[in-house]
Amino acid sequence: MEGGAGSRGLLLFRAAGRTFGVPAPVTRQVRPLGALTPLPGSQGALLGLSAPAGRAVPVADLGALLGALPGEAQAEGGSPAASLTPVASRTPAAPLLLLLEVGEQPLGLPIQEVIGFVESGAVPGEELLSPETQLGSYAEGRRGQLLNPVTLLGEVHRRLAAFQLT
Repeated sequence: MEGGAGSRGLLLFRAAGRTFGVPAPVTRQVRPLGALTPLPGSQGALLGLSAPAGRAVPVADLGALLGALPGEAQAEGGSPAASLTPVASRTPAAPLLLLLEVGEQPLGLPIQEVIGFVESGAVPGEELLSPETQLGSYAEGRRGQLLNPVTLLGEVHRRLAAFQLT
């Protein structure tokens, strides 16, 4: 699946057991996850490198980057301690790789499924993740959270810099 829906669109997908939206213009491709080249000592948020079309692309674990999502323990009827467990450790494996390109920098995210493109005027705020909201129209959209791809890439770079310093 190639990206590139209209500039006002969002790609909706499921990852880390939740529904997310990302601005369509930064989406490039969805492909099978395949094998990754590991990055030793990357502290779990960076799963490794993928090489679609011969280009090294860092692959980030969205669940690990986000940590425990707010309200997770209450939604599952768990204890407050359960909300400290990274989301990725409680969700099914992600068989797909969503390739994003932010500026000219690629980033891969393992995802569980693509929901589809929706028209939306929603624009990511400064924060990495918006509060839960309606992504797209009530007829075609879903409730979920909007990811800021620039902030996401910044967080990956911050983790990579910490990895290089150790």
